Amino acid sequence: FGNSLMLRLAMRVSNVDAGLANTYVAKAVSGGVFESNDDNVWIPHAIGPSEWQNQNGLSRVYAPGDGGQNPILSETLINFLKGADETSVDDDDPRLMVLTGGIALWTAADYVVLNDNPLEQIGVPPGITQATIEARFGKQVVLDSTYSKMNVIMLDDDDPYMIMNHAEVAFLLAEALERGIGSGISGTAEEHYQSGVRSAMQMYTPFDASLEISDEAVDTYLSQYPYGVSKPALEMIGDQMWVSKFMNWWDAWSDWRRTGFPQLVEFTESEQNQTGGKIYRRLMYPTGEVASNPNFDQDNNNNYTSRVWWDGGSE
Repeated sequence: FGNSLMLRLAMRVSNVDAGLANTYVAKAVSGGVFESNDDNVWIPHAIGPSEWQNQNGLSRVYAPGDGGQNPILSETLINFLKGADETSVDDDDPRLMVLTGGIALWTAADYVVLNDNPLEQIGVPPGITQATIEARFGKQVVLDSTYSKMNVIMLDDDDPYMIMNHAEVAFLLAEALERGIGSGISGTAEEHYQSGVRSAMQMYTPFDASLEISDEAVDTYLSQYPYGVSKPALEMIGDQMWVSKFMNWWDAWSDWRRTGFPQLVEFTESEQNQTGGKIYRRLMYPTGEVASNPNFDQDNNNNYTSRVWWDGGSE
């Protein structure tokens, strides 16, 4: 686990400090990193003794009846999972009906699936207003019953939480080989990429046995989207690492800032917000830190769009 974290951090700085990245990628690989989903790191949770102790915090965030926000999925993700031909299920990512449970109504009393047809899953388009959404449909739209939701099977209060997985390690090794970073990595970039896709698709059974994806399904998917053919290799690696961090969006955000993948949509109808419609590149310092830390520099670009040092910024 420690070496795998070292690999993550080494690749995190690879755009701004090639020497540091080379040194620590090699050190991590030499020490030994994750080799399969058996190495994935999970935090166990439990129902009791109360909702504030031992329960899965993400599940609590989404649980209706407790101030939760129904987890509607984005058009970016759903369209990726539906594959190149949205009129056919034959080229779908087998995670489509794993990551989403369908279009459903989730209330404190019940979870009712309205539509679990893979062809009819739909994600909410990013960066536009409710009015634009309704203009597309030509009618009033209730978001909660229109768009695909995160699979409720992964949101039980006693579900475990995944800290880090083998898929990320495999994708980082594939990227390192593609970019010539580090040394001592056995195998090819394509082999690590394929291993990462397989692990990413088959890592959800700790939530529920019904979320199993067969080797045959993974093989079919890999054959339909050949490495470095359907897209450039680094873009394929970046896209797949993004999907593999479905339950770890803060780290997926860091990957996006570093790699530029996936190619995301700016908030075209949000020019009045603090970023002028741009996607955040960083978080601002808490007001308490600004007020009490004598080392805080008032001129340090403390906003949402300047870049931190590993993202090419000045600090």
